[in-house]
Amino acid sequence: MAKIKKHGIGSRTFQATISLIILFWVIGEQVGVWSSNVLQRLEWLSFDERVVQTLDGTHDPGIVIVDIDEKSLQEFGQWPWPRAYVARLVYELFESYQIQLLGLDVIFAEPESNLLATQWQQLRQSYPNLPETPSIASGDAVLGNVLMSYPTVSAFYFDSSLQVGSGAESQGVLPPPLQVTNPKQEWQQLPLVRPTRFSSNNEEVQPFVMSGGYFDNPLVDEDGVFRRVPLFQVWQDELYPSLPLAMFSTLLGQPPANLDIYEGGGQKHLEGVDVGGFYFPTDPQGAVLVPWFGTREHFDYISASDVLFGEVPQEQLAGKIVLLGTSAPGLMDLRSTPVGAVFPGVEIHASILAGMLQMNFKSEPGYSLAITLIALLITGLLMTWYYPRLSSVALLSISTLLTATHLGVNLYAWQQGLVLPLASGLLLLLLLTGWHLSMNFWRESLQKRQVAEQFGRYIPPELVTDIVASPEAQDMLGQEKELTVLFSDVRGFTSFSENIPPAELTEVMNRLLTPVTKAIHNNKGTIDKYMGDAVMAFWGAPLKDQQHAIHALEGALAMQDALKEINDTFVQEGKKALAMGIGVHTGLMNVGNMGSEFRMAYTVLGDNVNLGSRLEGLTKGYGVDILFSESTLEHIEKYAEEQFVYRKVDRVRVKGREAPLTIYELMGYQADSQASPAQVTSSNKALACYEQGQFKEAKRLFREHLEQWPNDKLAKLYVGRCKEYIEEPPGENWDGVFTHKTK
Repeated sequence: MAKIKKHGIGSRTFQATISLIILFWVIGEQVGVWSSNVLQRLEWLSFDERVVQTLDGTHDPGIVIVDIDEKSLQEFGQWPWPRAYVARLVYELFESYQIQLLGLDVIFAEPESNLLATQWQQLRQSYPNLPETPSIASGDAVLGNVLMSYPTVSAFYFDSSLQVGSGAESQGVLPPPLQVTNPKQEWQQLPLVRPTRFSSNNEEVQPFVMSGGYFDNPLVDEDGVFRRVPLFQVWQDELYPSLPLAMFSTLLGQPPANLDIYEGGGQKHLEGVDVGGFYFPTDPQGAVLVPWFGTREHFDYISASDVLFGEVPQEQLAGKIVLLGTSAPGLMDLRSTPVGAVFPGVEIHASILAGMLQMNFKSEPGYSLAITLIALLITGLLMTWYYPRLSSVALLSISTLLTATHLGVNLYAWQQGLVLPLASGLLLLLLLTGWHLSMNFWRESLQKRQVAEQFGRYIPPELVTDIVASPEAQDMLGQEKELTVLFSDVRGFTSFSENIPPAELTEVMNRLLTPVTKAIHNNKGTIDKYMGDAVMAFWGAPLKDQQHAIHALEGALAMQDALKEINDTFVQEGKKALAMGIGVHTGLMNVGNMGSEFRMAYTVLGDNVNLGSRLEGLTKGYGVDILFSESTLEHIEKYAEEQFVYRKVDRVRVKGREAPLTIYELMGYQADSQASPAQVTSSNKALACYEQGQFKEAKRLFREHLEQWPNDKLAKLYVGRCKEYIEEPPGENWDGVFTHKTK
């Protein structure tokens, strides 16, 4: 397979280009260039998870929720209750339980119907002496008289969903607006919420409360979760507070609020609001992040029916700030929040009020976006530059460190009350790490395929998978290893090929080399090269093989068996049978990719390689099929000495090498009946006499040997050599080594 092009798919340039696209996509999501809102939703999820994981369970014990729950509805009927019931509840809270402040998270918009009042004029016609109005006050009037006597904060509802001019009219009477020290022209340009209608208490109730605030939330996130609530909204050029802010302001004696506004970039920006020395950070729309303290019912809940029946210990309510609201599912005051999918709206107000009392609000600083963009840009560019150059392990390690750092900094800021974007950094790290890892794996896979293709030319396919999985085997650089090399050559192939038409020669070569190669592959050998009818192979590389010498000898025997089958076919076709000489030697060799910039080959080099070639050349002279060296014998003696039948052939000096070498003939396996141990014993006995210079005795023993094995060419060779030495003794310094003058 061709190498990856410099600018093609899979190149570092391509990898960096896609990395930059990912980087700027994340940055675009962060600044809102794209409309997918993927990052925004991930940011909401990360915000919710941080809230849940850092809930500390603390809350202001001075805040209690009097709950219009299912129990109360069963006792006094469905809501709305008669105003007299509510008036009695308010009276009991202040007179019997001595609460400090009451916030009403309910609205009395519709006047309560009074049957006596509607029929009074009809009664006067029958009884003209009756007064013009009934002496019994209406329920609204009764409630108003009670509210007037105590510090209460009413609620109302702003509606921002309807368009101006839709025909929907406001209902009721609004409480007084929030007093601010800032001039109107200073805050009128702020992006505050501007509703289109309101619904408030009727005129018989509202004028008698101390103050009021809205309970709606126009800034619910798109996923329907309450995370932030505006502290004020604009109605007819006046600021109106939320219910928690109105209650807090009432506790302080209703001091004027001061909006923290600064001007930058030619625009005014709101950062917070100060109420009586208490500072609350807000976003540009005047909203605060709800300070969650726990899951549902984290504040003390007291049933409204228990208050009305006087069943609550006074110490549970005395001096407390009370919110009157409902948790009953049928009254639709349940919200989705980070700490619960079903959460009472009244408890959200309690949480905000507790946050005000404890000054426990988290803020999103205006500079957080700039910091985030700079961090994303620097991190993304560094990853784009360095990651294509890193290994998968280093890449994962650095990404893990970056992720831990990002999380650590973000959580530290969270503990300090700052909310910094988290999802964008995590998303960028995840996408870039995944992309660069994918490219690393792709390149590694490509390299493995290249290795598999390259080694597939030399070794059996079933070993390619093992080589690809072995980093050591994939090292193509030259290195010195102990290996076993094999050389084979077909004897008489030149004369054999002269009788074959040139067009058939290629077919004959394939028929000859294919089974020979298969024999090498089946015994874990690596084909080095073909040299006409000759084959060079080695064992022990590229895949490490402790028994490389044994496998080489097994391969040599398998090659001879394959040749016998080929000869049977050739004889049947009228062709001449062939013989093959094989030399096997074990020693240190240099193995690796060698060649030039034009052509490379995975091969072995060294003196021991040449010696293996010399052994193959000696097979014909000794009349044997397979010769192997003493170093190969030393290797097989460690593992399988009794597996093979072999005999000593000679001690020789080959051409170009001074050191003598003992060589052996591989005759077969111990289990092979054709390889006779008796023949080996007889030959070795005669050879021992020869090496001791007892040439007459050696000659006699070799002749006796030939009487039993008349076709033993090695014995015939030694009979002739003994005759020569008897006639012309080699001298006193003869060491038994025969020196070969030719290759």
